[in-house]
Amino acid sequence: MSEDGLSAMLILLFLFLFIQFLLGMYINLFVSIPVMPAFSMMGYGPYGGFPIVMAHMFLGIIIGLISLGILFLSIGTGRNKTLISATGLFLSVLFAGVNGLFFLFGGQNNVNSFLMATGFILSLLFAVLLLIYNGIGDLM
Repeated sequence: MSEDGLSAMLILLFLFLFIQFLLGMYINLFVSIPVMPAFSMMGYGPYGGFPIVMAHMFLGIIIGLISLGILFLSIGTGRNKTLISATGLFLSVLFAGVNGLFFLFGGQNNVNSFLMATGFILSLLFAVLLLIYNGIGDLM
């Protein structure tokens, strides 16, 4: 049962990571985010990109919850490679999310943008490793 749930969550994760990438690139290319004081959302409403940024943040939370679910389901498999990859997946998603928040609320520092992208790439790497360790044929 946990193997089927793990496979379904991996498929959902890849779909959401793809959408997250597209939203992030759209924000990066076409949305100008106003600089606000740290952790203050009061002035964000008037600019046009606010709904896209909020969708990107919400999808990031969903991806974080899915990666946490994958971590819990990987415990039941009894395979160390799967558990290590799922732990790496969760930590890289968490790393990307924290740096995304620092980017948005901390003055839009390019270092945080780079680290957010690095966390995203690492999460893709660990998700591919989970596919390999779980058997790609199980997903079809």
